[in-house]
Amino acid sequence: MSSKGIDISKYQAGIKMSAVKKNFDFVILRGGYTGYGADRKKVKDPSFETFYKQAKAEGLNVGVYWYSCANNKATGKAEAKFLYENCLKGKKFEMPIYIDVENSQWQTKSKKGVTDAIIAFCEYLEDKGYYVGIYASLSWFGTYIDTSRVKAYTKWIAKWSDKKPTVNFDGFEMWQYSDSGKAGGKTVDLDTAYVDFPSTIKSKGFNGYKATKTTTKPSNSTSTSNKAKTYTVKTGDTLSAIAKKYNTTVDTLVKKNNIKDKNLIYAGQVLNV
Repeated sequence: MSSKGIDISKYQAGIKMSAVKKNFDFVILRGGYTGYGADRKKVKDPSFETFYKQAKAEGLNVGVYWYSCANNKATGKAEAKFLYENCLKGKKFEMPIYIDVENSQWQTKSKKGVTDAIIAFCEYLEDKGYYVGIYASLSWFGTYIDTSRVKAYTKWIAKWSDKKPTVNFDGFEMWQYSDSGKAGGKTVDLDTAYVDFPSTIKSKGFNGYKATKTTTKPSNSTSTSNKAKTYTVKTGDTLSAIAKKYNTTVDTLVKKNNIKDKNLIYAGQVLNV
């Protein structure tokens, strides 16, 4: 199953969402960006609120991206915090929330630093209940991002081509295949999503939604329901991925299991979830 969408920012101000709805399933909005200057000022996209209201009114599935200049944990977390407080809080999104990593001025000097920033950004929003991911060009993945450390997050790659690209890392779930599409009277980026994000996000209670509760037959026995659930860590697991799997947060897992370093878990470790 795949779905078609576009991603837009203030440069598409005035786009007609009713026309977008006729040909596309989703729209990814720029929440804002970090400026290139020494102060790296964070700015909310001036068209974000208008786009959000219009897209929702048309029944489009909506996601968000943040154009990042972060290159360490502190700046990655700060970007996520700004995005949450100024764009995400109090709204509902059916598509993931992405960190857009492509700034050559700040993000090409340290692969570890930019990967630390990505993880800090994603963990902050995951702890707030958001389904998060990474956007970057195909050439950036692996070159400036340590893909072995970000397996837990969904990936959106940019490669403008008629042929779906192949990758040398764990894969991707969305592809930006053109920057010259037409929609609603504007030139836009075109995207294909290969997974049903809205169903997962809504059923699991991410991005402002409440988890779908399944009705189970009552039981007179409490012996099984009172047992603590556990999970045995596998190679490649991260606390973020485990938290997402069990609809909880990293901080909750840390507290439940007395973990001293949330970035250090090992295969075979049994966690209370």
